[in-house]
Amino acid sequence: MADQVTEDPNTVLYLYGVTEEGALLGKMGGVDGSSPIETVPCASLIAWVSRVSRKEFADNLSANMENLDWLAEASVQHQRVVSAIAQRTDMLPARFATVFLTAASLAADVRSKKRILEKDLRRIHGCDEFGVKIFRAAPKLDLPLVTAASGRDYLQAKAAWLERRGIKRKVSGSGFQKFSSELQAVAVAAAQAGKISGGQKGLEWQISLLVRRTERKNFDRLLRKYSKQWAGEHHIECTGPWPAYSFVTRAHPRDHRYPARSSSRREPMVKKKGISAGRKIGEA
Repeated sequence: MADQVTEDPNTVLYLYGVTEEGALLGKMGGVDGSSPIETVPCASLIAWVSRVSRKEFADNLSANMENLDWLAEASVQHQRVVSAIAQRTDMLPARFATVFLTAASLAADVRSKKRILEKDLRRIHGCDEFGVKIFRAAPKLDLPLVTAASGRDYLQAKAAWLERRGIKRKVSGSGFQKFSSELQAVAVAAAQAGKISGGQKGLEWQISLLVRRTERKNFDRLLRKYSKQWAGEHHIECTGPWPAYSFVTRAHPRDHRYPARSSSRREPMVKKKGISAGRKIGEA
């Protein structure tokens, strides 16, 4: 039976996510490390919350978000709670630091999005999210020794070598498309993982995938196949499994409660044998 949440003007309801069913979570501290996790029935759905300090998580939230120590601790604890719930039942995770002043305002918000939330819950049923990235392997100094009669001959030989490397790169691009198609064939859905920037050296391609747990072996097998095929040219990194952060529909472009992608630090939902979070495919 769902827990009843009492009102307290000094606290707010911190939302972790929404499920169709409740589950036994056991004793676990909330985002603040101590508040108990509670369930609130909302329009035939279940909202997972904890009562936290209004001053810390609402009134002074902007200042706290600038405190990197506070942010790191709170965001990791948020993810631990989300992951613990998602291990027990299908869950639509909320964005870090989503709060409501009262249970009534929470229920009204969930009720207004009920159709969308139920549709998303059907879509993610029995699935986990994985992130896949392709990195360019560290370049080897494989410029062949050239016996050149002149500087001009040397430059021509070097230009020909660079052209051959350029052709290889184009072939890799078409290979990425084939890889993407095969990945999406074993996935329920795919989401763009954001624009590639220079923040991660060598990153050339990335995607987020919603994969049924029954397809996990096929998914892993596909990653190993391409990792072996691209050995020396590229390496594949797979992260997950995660709760389905990237596959939650936003009811409105400015609605950040049920995110298209979480901005908080994420941890693996479960550690399983095989491909682990942030691991290069093919590593021992």
